[in-house]
Amino acid sequence: MYFLITQLKLNLHPVLCDLGWRSQLIVSNYSMHSDCPIFEAGTPAIGEAIGLGAAIDYLSGIGMQTIHDYEVELGRYLYERLLSIPNIRIYGPTPSEKIKRAALCSFNVKNIHAIDLAIFLDQQHGVAIRSGHHCTQPLHRYLGINASARASLYFYNTKEDVDNFIQALNDTVNFFSSFK
Repeated sequence: MYFLITQLKLNLHPVLCDLGWRSQLIVSNYSMHSDCPIFEAGTPAIGEAIGLGAAIDYLSGIGMQTIHDYEVELGRYLYERLLSIPNIRIYGPTPSEKIKRAALCSFNVKNIHAIDLAIFLDQQHGVAIRSGHHCTQPLHRYLGINASARASLYFYNTKEDVDNFIQALNDTVNFFSSFK
């Protein structure tokens, strides 16, 4: 049976850990939640390894270059469509021939919190985006923001999905702007 005295456990730090157990991240250090299971044994992820093999076979059948090229095109379309939203700030470089962004955009809309955007988009339009610090707390501190919204796409998304998202985002911005 594996046993650690509480005092000993408090003085030991994990070499590897899931980011979900991190309570705060700074550039030079991190702190852990006090209940982090740092010495959990666990079972090897056999099912996950088999699933990963099947996913690799599926993606290889489509072609990784084909997926990449489509994502670059879709990411550019998302970026261009987001520019139509009033008071939006998109983070990251403008896509170009030299700069190929991933098929995602992090952004904020002036005077609307990113979490409010995400919740409203989800509850009123059935559109799921990420909001928060996206495990980039140092970058958010540098940018002077406490959160951002992020729309992410993959090869199963279409330009129609982007258009639907933009319409939902416009409706959401108009809703929040109506309270001014």
